[in-house]
Amino acid sequence: MTEENTHEEKMELSHEPIPIYIKIFHISITIGVLYLGFIFWSCL
Repeated sequence: MTEENTHEEKMELSHEPIPIYIKIFHISITIGVLYLGFIFWSCL
């Protein structure tokens, strides 16, 4: 018996980024990091 190599290609769903959501993402990450830093600083 011979074994056949089956190669399945992965499908990628792509879209154009929306600029306002990128800004909101960066702002929320910054606020989260600052809040965690404040919590860690107050625990010292």
